[in-house]
Amino acid sequence: MAPRILILADINSTHTQKWVLGLANDNFTIGIFSFNSSDSDWFANNKNITCLNKRQTKASSTLLNKLAYLLLWPKLLYQIYKFKPQVIHSHYASSYGLLGALTFFKPFIVSAWGSDVMDFPKKNFLNKLIIKFILFRANKICVTSTVLKKEVSQYTKKQVHVIPFGVNLNLFYANDTVSLNDDFVFGIVKNLEPLYNIDKTIIAFYSLVKRYPDLPLKLKIIGDGSQKENLNELITYYGLQNNVEMIGFVAHHQIPSYLNTMDVLVNVSEIESFGVSVAEAMACQIPVIVSNVDGFKDLIPDESIGLITHSTSPFDIGIAMEKYLMNYELRSILANNAFKRITEKFSWNKNLNEMEQLYFDIA
Repeated sequence: MAPRILILADINSTHTQKWVLGLANDNFTIGIFSFNSSDSDWFANNKNITCLNKRQTKASSTLLNKLAYLLLWPKLLYQIYKFKPQVIHSHYASSYGLLGALTFFKPFIVSAWGSDVMDFPKKNFLNKLIIKFILFRANKICVTSTVLKKEVSQYTKKQVHVIPFGVNLNLFYANDTVSLNDDFVFGIVKNLEPLYNIDKTIIAFYSLVKRYPDLPLKLKIIGDGSQKENLNELITYYGLQNNVEMIGFVAHHQIPSYLNTMDVLVNVSEIESFGVSVAEAMACQIPVIVSNVDGFKDLIPDESIGLITHSTSPFDIGIAMEKYLMNYELRSILANNAFKRITEKFSWNKNLNEMEQLYFDIA
């Protein structure tokens, strides 16, 4: 019989929802305890999922707010008593991991997702101690990539399990729908934040539009964030209103239909822990461009899988974009190689099975 799992995680995160639904569909009994109330009823029709906290408490990265939302600790202890889990699993080490560690429940699993170990413990000495305490309390530690395993290993000598955010190949696959026009479409699927270099990608795209004025070039940007206004101003400044489409936030289940309108996906982050949108594009057999950062190395170890920019300058981004634009054979070969890599190493069913085995081993 599958064990009862109490998940401590953001109930509105698409990653949380994917894990929870996957486990519930495999007959695990799941309770979710979140700092935030749910924005939708995505779990309502699944008898194996129970929401254990409906209070709205906005999580924050500041230490003061982290201490404030620890006021939920007594309520969590009550829900543990009531739900009677066999395993507690915290997703995101620096927040839900701390709350889970302070329950002193065993067995306890913590998963690091990115900035919780790449950024948080480096801000000050106290944060570093907090991360060390959380990892000390954990019976199992999971990460989504080898670069995160390297980060976590700075704070613990325990074994670290790499279980990626796998791609659901039943949802993300190449769609052979014939395009109604001849546009060549570059795409971005990312939050509109400075570290993702979307402004530099727009400038690189502008250089292509100027160099090839007779080609129907388009850039689609999917996502929302603090840089939305600045990016719109940049688009206007370069006169790209007819070439760049700012689509905004798109629900995760709708992403495949947008990906399949793209000829190339561009993700040139300054920092990356894995690259979910890159993996999803690869599953849709869309060639990708990534920056030369360690977080992409699991997905794109070399340029037989996707193009890697030398830097995140508009010049180098533009060179990679032009290579794909001018070479259909290159796009086809790299897209096929990328799809093969995803199916062999990063399929959702494979990664879900790895997590489920971990639960059975520890429960």
